[in-house]
Amino acid sequence: MEHEKNFQKHDQFTLTMIPGGFAKKMRTCLIFQAFRFAVLNVKMLVVVSKSH
Repeated sequence: MEHEKNFQKHDQFTLTMIPGGFAKKMRTCLIFQAFRFAVLNVKMLVVVSKSH
C-alpha cells in the first residue's frame, strides 16, 4: 500500500508524509497557485505597511 511506504524497514526510519491526491492536484494547479501567490503578496504588503 502506498501509505505504508514510509513504514517499511530501512536503515533510516523516516516519517515523511506522502501527499494525497487532492494535495497533489492543488500543488500542480496554476490557478490555485496564482491565488495563493496573490494572498501571500497581500499579507506581505500589510506587514510592510505597518512597519512604515
